[in-house]
Formats: sequence, structure tokens, C-alpha cells
Amino acid sequence: MVNHMTTLGFRVHSPEDFENIAEYALSTGTRIKAKHGQYAFALAGEGIEIWLQIDKKNQVIGLNPHFSGLSRMNIGLTAELKPDENNKLDGSFHAWAEPDDSMESGSYPFVFDVPNRGVYGQILTPQSIHVQLSAFAHEVTIYKDEEEFNLSQDSELKFAVESFIPSGLFDSEGTPSATAIFTGRIVETAEIANEQSKLRFTWALVRTLGGEIDVVIDQELVNKEMIVGGIISGSFWLSAKFQDEPVIKKKSNVIERIFRKNNEK
Repeated sequence: MVNHMTTLGFRVHSPEDFENIAEYALSTGTRIKAKHGQYAFALAGEGIEIWLQIDKKNQVIGLNPHFSGLSRMNIGLTAELKPDENNKLDGSFHAWAEPDDSMESGSYPFVFDVPNRGVYGQILTPQSIHVQLSAFAHEVTIYKDEEEFNLSQDSELKFAVESFIPSGLFDSEGTPSATAIFTGRIVETAEIANEQSKLRFTWALVRTLGGEIDVVIDQELVNKEMIVGGIISGSFWLSAKFQDEPVIKKKSNVIERIFRKNNEK
């Protein structure tokens, strides 16, 4: 069964498999301190990242994969979603692609997860920032060219060859999620080997509405050869890392304000 770990070539289908990956991260990774604990950050080949989450009691509480690729997208960061009280090492943000000057509008809004959220303080919103955005395929269809893609659309409602639907914002339960449906053109593509498992997966740099995205796909989902100039369409989970240092909210110094106020009397 396809999941976010198998998408990067990891064998993770059971609790035992998860423990093996956690051990790999602990034994080969770098410890990175965070406000609410720490991460064991490990690499498993070209662009393949593991972010193992460890709380202040030195207990493993979670693990997120990420693929660090070539994409660079300018976004308007507008809000942070309320974090899970049980895991403050996770993080999700709302943003606009191709934002206007206000950063409160743009080509479309979307939500993405951040694997290393805990290394930052209180991030100021809104702000303009560049991210490297990866899309983990849940399901995909590959077309050899734009003509084949257009011919596949037999309904009255037809999608552009570069289109993006932030499906995670339309959750019936009202909780936004980092998912999207999009179509785009394949700019670059390759098969990549996972050094931990020796399994391979497919990567593509895809140009869609709003910019370029690194797409990673479990081989089980690839229905035909990926070629430059081809079209890919599907549903995805979105994970991003900040490429600029985000502007952090300044903490108000209450003692200093009281001191100044008393001196002014």
C-alpha cells in the first residue's frame, strides 16, 4: 500500500518498519534542538529527508518525510494553523501562491506542512517568503503530451494543463489539510534510489499554476514512462521548507516597558 514513506522508497507497512526507520534516523541523523524537543534529521540519498520528532522526555512522538528538490516558490504566508497540543513539533501554514502586495490574495490559497517547524519561533504573518515545495502523490495519471491530456477530458468541465485546486481547504469537517489536486508540465524527471532501502521512486519537477513543485511518486502509481514535456495530474500531500529565514514576531519586553513608564513620571 502506498503511503508517504513508500513514496520516498522506504519500506514502512507496519509498526516494526516504522521502528526500523526511527532507529536509522537516531543512528545516522543529526540532532537539532527545538523549543518543544528536538529532531533527529537524517538523509537517505539524493533529496530524501527524515525528520524524527523527540519530545522533552526523550520519547519519539512522530516522524515526517520530506523531499528537498529544485522547486522555489514565492508565497504570501498568511496564517499558521492551530498546532496539535500533543505534538508541537508539527506545523502547518496557510498561504497564497503568487501573492499580491497585501499577501492576502493571489492565484490561489493552499495549506502545507513543515517538517522542521519547531526550529523557528513565533513566525510573523503575513509575510512574503520563498519555499521549496514537494508534493507526495496519492494518485496520479501521466500523459505523454498536452493533446493526450485534453482528449482524456470528456466532461463539459475541462481543466487547464496548468491548474491547481487546494482540496485541503474544502474538508467537510472544516479542518484544512495540506492536500491539493493539480495538473502540470514535467520540466525534469528521474528515478532516485533510497540508500536505506535500496528501493527506487520517481521524481519530477512540475510547472503548474503558481510555480514549480517537486513531485515524488511511489513506483506502484506510475502508469507510464515519465518524459520531459509530458503532463502529470493527480492528488497530493504538500510538504514545504522555508528557503528564506522567516521573520519572527518580536516578544514584547514587559519589564522594560514598565521601567520606561516609571521613569517618565
